[in-house]
Amino acid sequence: MIKSSLKCVKCQQETKESASYKAKCGHLYCNKCIDQITAEGGSNCSEKSCTNFLNIADLMNRQFQKLSNSNQMVFGKQVTMFPGDPKKLASPSQQNKATAVKQNNQNLNTPRNQQKNTLPRRSVQERSPVAIQTKSKSQMQKVTDRVLQQQNSAKVINPKQQQTQQRQQAQVIPQQQVQQPKQQQLKLIQQNVQIQPQKQEIKVDIDNRMIESFSYKCDYCHSNNSGLFHNEICDHRLCYDCIQKYYDDYCVCFVKDCGWQINQEQLNQFMLTYVTFQLGEVEEVKLKRQQSSNDQQDILISKFQFEEVTLQHMQISNMNEFIKTFDELKIKEKNYIDLRFGPNDKSVGSNYSVTWQRLNVIFNGDYQFFAKANDNKRFGLGKYIGPQDIIQGQLGNCYLLASISALGNRRPDLLLDVFITRAINEQGIYCIRLCIDGMWKAIYVDDYFPVYPNLTPIFTKAKNNAIWVMVLEKAWAKLFGSYQNSAAGSMQEVLRALTGAPTEVIWTQSPDFIAQLRKCLANKVIMVAATQSSDIQPITQGLVPNHAYSVLKIRQINHPKRGQVELLKLRNPWGKKEWTGDWGQDSPLWTPQLRQELKLDTEDSGVFYMDVGSFMQQFRDIHICHIKQDYQYSATQIKSSKKKAVYYSFKITKEGDYYITINQRNQRWAGNPKYSNAKLLICKKEENHTYTYIAGKFSQFGEVWCKCTLTKGEYIVFAKVIWEHHQEFFFVLSSYGIDKLEFKQIKKIPEMLPSVLIKKGLVQHPKRSYDTMGQPKIQSCYNLDRLDGWGYYFIDNQSNVKLISKISFHKFYGLKFCKPHRGVTLNIELAPGKQFIAVIKVLSGYEIEFTQKVQFQQ
Repeated sequence: MIKSSLKCVKCQQETKESASYKAKCGHLYCNKCIDQITAEGGSNCSEKSCTNFLNIADLMNRQFQKLSNSNQMVFGKQVTMFPGDPKKLASPSQQNKATAVKQNNQNLNTPRNQQKNTLPRRSVQERSPVAIQTKSKSQMQKVTDRVLQQQNSAKVINPKQQQTQQRQQAQVIPQQQVQQPKQQQLKLIQQNVQIQPQKQEIKVDIDNRMIESFSYKCDYCHSNNSGLFHNEICDHRLCYDCIQKYYDDYCVCFVKDCGWQINQEQLNQFMLTYVTFQLGEVEEVKLKRQQSSNDQQDILISKFQFEEVTLQHMQISNMNEFIKTFDELKIKEKNYIDLRFGPNDKSVGSNYSVTWQRLNVIFNGDYQFFAKANDNKRFGLGKYIGPQDIIQGQLGNCYLLASISALGNRRPDLLLDVFITRAINEQGIYCIRLCIDGMWKAIYVDDYFPVYPNLTPIFTKAKNNAIWVMVLEKAWAKLFGSYQNSAAGSMQEVLRALTGAPTEVIWTQSPDFIAQLRKCLANKVIMVAATQSSDIQPITQGLVPNHAYSVLKIRQINHPKRGQVELLKLRNPWGKKEWTGDWGQDSPLWTPQLRQELKLDTEDSGVFYMDVGSFMQQFRDIHICHIKQDYQYSATQIKSSKKKAVYYSFKITKEGDYYITINQRNQRWAGNPKYSNAKLLICKKEENHTYTYIAGKFSQFGEVWCKCTLTKGEYIVFAKVIWEHHQEFFFVLSSYGIDKLEFKQIKKIPEMLPSVLIKKGLVQHPKRSYDTMGQPKIQSCYNLDRLDGWGYYFIDNQSNVKLISKISFHKFYGLKFCKPHRGVTLNIELAPGKQFIAVIKVLSGYEIEFTQKVQFQQ
């Protein structure tokens, strides 16, 4: 036996005996190296002169012993790992590999690299042990039965698998010679091992996986190189077509001689994302499962297992507070009562007289966080989250529900991201995240809800026994202090809070409304529409005045009499009361063929179609949310003075579109009658120390943003809020784009504005020329832009004379000169070859009138 040292034999790093693994040959391995060898399925000893083979069964025993000694808890939960069948821990292929290596190593004259090349590829023909969360005893028993059933069903091998195994066994020694003793099998089965669950959300970066597909091919068919799913456990890549055909036959990686487990949640996310955004399919995705040799049935891919708590890779305030509260409740086995928004009259509002009950009482114990709908028109995640689930109650919050409905229809994955808790928990505490005033915050509530005496929820509920709508509505009401205070709001603030994406409003009476609508539809934005007030436009034919409707999609049809017609599909959050005019459900304009093509619903579900002309007459505006796939959010909170602007810089390393936004505090809970004027300017810093204008915006709204297409380089942000009610206050500067940005505060740059506006003046046409005075090479112009809040008076002297001018402004309302110019008079002396710029601040509603005296000097 070789004497052990305190160095890892593989990486040669110092290690402690307590933090290492001693192989049977006596050599020490640090935990990092031995974990890597375990993941690889075993290996030869790293010592060149040693012939020992590190067997996977021994390594798994070491893992079990290590994990069983751990007593820590994450979110107060324990997780049980099934030890499984010891034969599976050392599968036939791995046992054969160990035996083959041992026989090869008996011949010491054989070069080591040749020994490695003779090894068969590692394989686990059946599933590896599966980690199951312990929730309740009944749930644990169901999960146990399901896992054992999967393990037993894995033993039934189709003819192709059987032939493959027979060929492998013919090449190596028989399997019976390397099976473990029965006593060791029983010992492993009796072990009760607990590990910590890894609490993090699994994200599938579809763009990165598409990029990878250019350099890899499917490891099964060896031909397809588009839409590859990367299984990080065995490092195999499988194409979409092969997964669709073969995955459900095996439920593991079906590459030859592999059989490693596939992360089911990660696979579901990949399939949903690939089908929705890469293939553009709307039909249900189906996988074929072979029940027997002659009987097959199609099953939907939408087998989602929702985590009780999901950590998300972003900065969320209050998150640590929620985790601490949840942990304490788990350990103490107590139910949660929200002291800030408890089950009392204050939380519901003075207009309602209600009783409060816990969810377990309301639903008699039969409820789910997300319930799967039996609807063949919905697929994937849409079976769990969709507009059809939402039924408005007695609260006038149609703006909230219509926004949720629109997002759930177009992007249910983004609506799922809102929920930090996604499954029922015994403690009765549920948490969501919302982008409030530009910063992501965690809002958590208890499971008390206001009900009628017959235990029916008074406010919003789902058609089935799902509670996600109720939880989201209650968390939103908590922001305003009561359910009653959350009534009657703006769809913009909801869409912004749910997604963090910029929002805007387009008006149906705008001259370019049709062009704006087509642009929005082309960009696949989220849209929510509001009807006219009954005082302005009589609302008839089934529509509700001052009500919000979700815009689900637009369809272009070919009518036999009217030709090409564009129809908007909308939904009433009430789940009933539809439009009864042209193209309504009972309209004679529908032909049987069109009804079948658009799958027209015969029930009063609140979903209906309207032509664009009728829509413009009956609706006031559309609230737009510019949601984008895989965009990143960055934000920083800033304290500013009403008299001074702040300057921030950021660098672009990934070119593309970015939305830069100033976010003020929501006036509904700030107690202010209106927002303050905010001014935003983005410039690029050039190599010659000049600055180029990129975008600017000046507006009196809570969310002021600019869309910029940025190339690589350094950029400067000028941000100023002219506070109406404070000398100093906070706002949030945020970015929403293809990459995260890091904002760094810098000192004021006095020369930036003149440099930017001189470049704008040089390209402005037409300019006023002094040719009537004999100096055509002296030109001047001025521009006042209400959109970005900046103006200028510009003179370019390309002559050989000196310009001396005095400009007197008789009307200068809503305007103000920036330093060093003041007052209403400009005294200018401009040498040949020089340029003059006077920067003007443009406020709302300006008026200008001036006269000029000019003379030239040689």
